[in-house]
Amino acid sequence: MLWMDMEKRILIVDDEPEFSELVQYRLADCDYRFSTATNSTDALNDAWNQPPDLILLDLLLPDLDGLSVCEIFARHPATQHIPVIMITAVGSEVTRFSAEVAGARHFFAKPVDFEKLKSAIRLLFGLAKSASTN
Repeated sequence: MLWMDMEKRILIVDDEPEFSELVQYRLADCDYRFSTATNSTDALNDAWNQPPDLILLDLLLPDLDGLSVCEIFARHPATQHIPVIMITAVGSEVTRFSAEVAGARHFFAKPVDFEKLKSAIRLLFGLAKSASTN
């Protein structure tokens, strides 16, 4: 694996622990570190206290919707530079557009094509590397 980087940590925010486990299983060959949150409060606290390198964010959360959380991440100094990928069962074009407006870099509808997700993550980490070297 040329692109594996054990130093990268991904925060998975989804109210279904089974989905978070599936993501970790499907990305296991990438050797990323993972943390998880099942609601927006825990996600915000985790990201602000230990900023991850990437956030995978569900739209439908029990306490605050993912679009609002994405906007908060985009405005907060501790998280505004962290790329967000929105992953949701609501795969409409309106939702995709709303996610982009809120600050998401990519949007995936469930069921997720994990090869495309891996490519998006590689792209974001590659862009992050090149941006930090400029």
